[in-house]
Amino acid sequence: MHINYEINQDDLIEFYMFHMQYDRRAIRARFLQALLGCCAIAVITFGLIAYFHINALEGWIVGIITMLAFFWLYQFFFRAMMRRRILALLKKNHPYDSYGAKSMTFEKDHLMETTNGLKRKLFYKDILRSLETKDYFYIYEQPGVAYTLPKRCLSNKASEEIRNYLKMTAPEDGKDPLKERLTDSLLNKSEDSKK
Repeated sequence: MHINYEINQDDLIEFYMFHMQYDRRAIRARFLQALLGCCAIAVITFGLIAYFHINALEGWIVGIITMLAFFWLYQFFFRAMMRRRILALLKKNHPYDSYGAKSMTFEKDHLMETTNGLKRKLFYKDILRSLETKDYFYIYEQPGVAYTLPKRCLSNKASEEIRNYLKMTAPEDGKDPLKERLTDSLLNKSEDSKK
Protein backbone atom coordinates (compact mmCIF):
# COMPACT_ATOMS: atom_id res chain seq x y z
CA MET A 1 0.00 0.00 0.00
CA HIS A 2 1.29 3.47 -0.90
CA ILE A 3 -0.01 6.73 0.63
CA ASN A 4 0.87 10.41 0.11
CA TYR A 5 0.42 12.91 2.91
CA GLU A 6 1.67 16.24 4.18
CA ILE A 7 3.04 17.23 7.58
CA ASN A 8 2.77 20.82 8.74
CA GLN A 9 3.92 22.62 11.85
CA ASP A 10 0.59 22.09 13.64
CA ASP A 11 0.96 18.32 13.17
CA LEU A 12 4.33 18.36 14.91
CA ILE A 13 3.01 20.56 17.72
CA GLU A 14 0.10 18.17 18.23
CA PHE A 15 2.51 15.21 18.35
CA TYR A 16 4.60 16.80 21.09
CA MET A 17 1.51 17.92 23.00
CA PHE A 18 0.10 14.39 22.80
CA HIS A 19 3.40 12.93 23.96
CA MET A 20 3.62 15.35 26.89
CA GLN A 21 0.13 14.45 28.11
CA TYR A 22 1.53 11.08 29.18
CA ASP A 23 5.11 12.01 30.03
CA ARG A 24 5.68 11.50 33.76
CA ARG A 25 7.91 14.55 34.12
CA ALA A 26 5.38 16.84 32.42
CA ILE A 27 2.53 15.43 34.54
CA ARG A 28 4.59 15.93 37.71
CA ALA A 29 5.57 19.50 36.76
CA ARG A 30 1.98 20.44 35.91
CA PHE A 31 0.68 18.99 39.19
CA LEU A 32 3.35 20.58 41.39
CA GLN A 33 2.93 24.02 39.80
CA ALA A 34 -0.84 23.86 40.25
CA LEU A 35 -0.36 22.67 43.84
CA LEU A 36 1.99 25.58 44.60
CA GLY A 37 -0.63 27.99 43.25
CA CYS A 38 -3.27 26.40 45.50
CA CYS A 39 -0.94 26.71 48.51
CA ALA A 40 -0.45 30.40 47.75
CA ILE A 41 -4.23 30.87 47.57
CA ALA A 42 -4.59 29.05 50.94
CA VAL A 43 -2.01 31.38 52.56
CA ILE A 44 -3.76 34.46 51.09
CA THR A 45 -7.15 33.16 52.31
CA PHE A 46 -5.76 32.62 55.82
CA GLY A 47 -4.25 36.13 55.80
CA LEU A 48 -7.47 37.77 54.65
CA ILE A 49 -9.53 35.93 57.27
CA ALA A 50 -7.10 36.95 60.04
CA TYR A 51 -6.61 40.56 58.91
CA PHE A 52 -10.22 41.46 58.08
CA HIS A 53 -11.80 39.23 60.78
CA ILE A 54 -13.96 37.46 58.17
CA ASN A 55 -16.12 34.52 59.21
CA ALA A 56 -13.68 31.58 58.96
CA LEU A 57 -16.20 29.13 57.46
CA GLU A 58 -17.31 31.54 54.74
CA GLY A 59 -13.72 32.59 54.05
CA TRP A 60 -12.50 29.02 53.64
CA ILE A 61 -15.47 28.08 51.43
CA VAL A 62 -14.54 30.94 49.08
CA GLY A 63 -10.85 29.98 49.35
CA ILE A 64 -11.48 26.32 48.53
CA ILE A 65 -13.70 27.22 45.56
CA THR A 66 -10.95 29.57 44.33
CA MET A 67 -8.31 26.82 44.73
CA LEU A 68 -10.40 24.29 42.79
CA ALA A 69 -11.04 26.80 40.01
CA PHE A 70 -7.34 27.67 39.85
CA PHE A 71 -6.31 24.00 39.76
CA TRP A 72 -8.74 23.31 36.89
CA LEU A 73 -7.86 26.44 34.90
CA TYR A 74 -4.12 25.90 35.36
CA GLN A 75 -4.28 22.80 33.14
CA PHE A 76 -5.35 25.02 30.21
CA PHE A 77 -2.70 27.62 31.03
CA PHE A 78 0.01 24.92 31.21
CA ARG A 79 -1.06 23.51 27.84
CA ALA A 80 -0.95 26.98 26.23
CA MET A 81 2.45 27.68 27.79
CA MET A 82 3.88 24.35 26.56
CA ARG A 83 2.45 24.97 23.09
CA ARG A 84 4.34 28.28 22.90
CA ARG A 85 7.57 26.62 24.07
CA ILE A 86 7.23 23.78 21.55
CA LEU A 87 6.58 26.28 18.75
CA ALA A 88 9.71 28.24 19.71
CA LEU A 89 11.80 25.04 19.74
CA LEU A 90 10.45 23.93 16.37
CA LYS A 91 11.28 27.29 14.81
CA LYS A 92 14.77 27.23 16.27
CA ASN A 93 16.11 23.75 15.62
CA HIS A 94 13.75 21.25 13.99
CA PRO A 95 15.10 19.33 10.95
CA TYR A 96 13.96 20.71 7.59
CA ASP A 97 12.73 17.29 6.44
CA SER A 98 10.10 17.09 9.22
CA TYR A 99 7.69 19.26 7.22
CA GLY A 100 6.12 19.05 3.82
CA ALA A 101 4.99 16.40 1.38
CA LYS A 102 5.82 12.82 2.27
CA SER A 103 4.89 9.36 1.12
CA MET A 104 4.83 6.04 2.91
CA THR A 105 4.78 2.54 1.49
CA PHE A 106 3.67 -0.42 3.59
CA GLU A 107 5.34 -3.66 2.49
CA LYS A 108 5.04 -7.19 3.86
CA ASP A 109 7.72 -6.80 6.55
CA HIS A 110 8.55 -3.08 6.66
CA LEU A 111 7.38 0.44 5.92
CA MET A 112 9.29 3.01 3.88
CA GLU A 113 8.92 6.78 4.28
CA THR A 114 10.11 9.10 1.51
CA THR A 115 10.75 12.81 2.14
CA ASN A 116 12.45 15.06 -0.43
CA GLY A 117 13.91 12.00 -2.12
CA LEU A 118 15.32 10.61 1.15
CA LYS A 119 14.08 7.15 2.12
CA ARG A 120 13.80 5.70 5.62
CA LYS A 121 12.98 2.05 6.17
CA LEU A 122 11.51 0.67 9.39
CA PHE A 123 10.82 -3.04 9.89
CA TYR A 124 7.58 -3.85 11.70
CA LYS A 125 9.48 -5.95 14.23
CA ASP A 126 11.52 -2.85 15.19
CA ILE A 127 8.49 -0.62 15.84
CA LEU A 128 8.44 0.32 19.51
CA ARG A 129 4.71 1.02 19.56
CA SER A 130 1.89 2.14 17.24
CA LEU A 131 -0.88 4.37 18.53
CA GLU A 132 -4.04 5.79 17.05
CA THR A 133 -5.73 9.00 18.15
CA LYS A 134 -8.77 10.78 16.78
CA ASP A 135 -6.67 12.64 14.18
CA TYR A 136 -3.40 10.74 13.81
CA PHE A 137 -1.51 7.47 13.61
CA TYR A 138 1.79 7.56 15.52
CA ILE A 139 4.38 4.90 14.72
CA TYR A 140 7.19 5.03 17.31
CA GLU A 141 10.64 3.84 16.38
CA GLN A 142 11.96 5.02 19.77
CA PRO A 143 10.52 6.93 22.74
CA GLY A 144 9.65 10.47 21.68
CA VAL A 145 10.38 9.82 17.97
CA ALA A 146 7.52 8.75 15.73
CA TYR A 147 6.26 8.75 12.18
CA THR A 148 3.13 10.92 12.14
CA LEU A 149 0.30 10.08 9.73
CA PRO A 150 -2.52 12.66 9.74
CA LYS A 151 -5.90 11.04 9.16
CA ARG A 152 -7.09 14.05 7.18
CA CYS A 153 -4.84 12.79 4.35
CA LEU A 154 -6.21 9.23 4.50
CA SER A 155 -9.37 7.59 3.23
CA ASN A 156 -11.31 5.25 5.53
CA LYS A 157 -10.00 2.31 3.50
CA ALA A 158 -6.38 3.48 3.88
CA SER A 159 -6.86 3.96 7.65
CA GLU A 160 -8.21 0.41 7.95
CA GLU A 161 -5.28 -0.99 5.96
CA ILE A 162 -2.81 0.88 8.18
CA ARG A 163 -4.45 -0.64 11.26
CA ASN A 164 -4.02 -4.08 9.73
CA TYR A 165 -0.34 -3.48 8.95
CA LEU A 166 0.38 -2.04 12.39
CA LYS A 167 -1.17 -5.03 14.14
CA MET A 168 1.90 -6.87 12.89
CA THR A 169 3.81 -5.10 15.68
CA ALA A 170 1.68 -6.75 18.38
CA PRO A 171 3.76 -8.74 20.88
CA GLU A 172 3.46 -12.50 21.10
CA ASP A 173 1.02 -12.38 24.02
CA GLY A 174 -1.60 -11.07 21.56
CA LYS A 175 -2.08 -7.54 22.92
CA ASP A 176 -2.95 -4.99 20.26
CA PRO A 177 -0.45 -2.10 20.50
CA LEU A 178 -3.05 0.33 19.12
CA LYS A 179 -5.08 -0.18 22.29
CA GLU A 180 -2.22 0.05 24.79
CA ARG A 181 -1.65 3.24 26.73
CA LEU A 182 1.28 5.46 25.90
CA THR A 183 2.45 5.41 29.50
CA ASP A 184 2.72 1.61 29.45
CA SER A 185 4.38 1.40 26.07
CA LEU A 186 6.81 4.30 25.87
CA LEU A 187 7.83 4.89 29.43
CA ASN A 188 8.24 1.26 30.48
CA LYS A 189 9.73 -0.04 27.23
CA SER A 190 12.92 1.97 27.63
CA GLU A 191 13.33 0.66 31.21
CA ASP A 192 12.81 -2.93 30.05
CA SER A 193 15.39 -2.57 27.28
CA LYS A 194 18.04 -1.44 29.80
CA LYS A 195 17.69 -4.64 31.85
